[in-house]
Amino acid sequence: MDTALPEHISTALAERAEKRRDRKSVFRVRAGEREAKVVELASDGFVIQADGRPPLRGYADIFRGEECILRGLVICSWARDGQVGYEFKRGTTDGTCLLYTSPSPRDRG
Repeated sequence: MDTALPEHISTALAERAEKRRDRKSVFRVRAGEREAKVVELASDGFVIQADGRPPLRGYADIFRGEECILRGLVICSWARDGQVGYEFKRGTTDGTCLLYTSPSPRDRG
């Protein structure tokens, strides 16, 4: 038997679930001027809510409260179901900035 909820109830449940998810998020990501709440954080990446803007690029800082707990180079790895997943390509947990250490062609002369 297939029973569907009335639309106003489905909408209210979805809004409540989103509010709960926002309350649970203690982490946020900042890349340049852009900031977003982290929905899920793992050792190899993180997930944020899709907001219609282009994906984050380059270096991103992960914060818990006001403390920067990780800084790393990120790439967008997937987007589906209203969420966007990112992978860390390089990162640190000590809050120090990663510096590019291999000489670029410009630096080689």
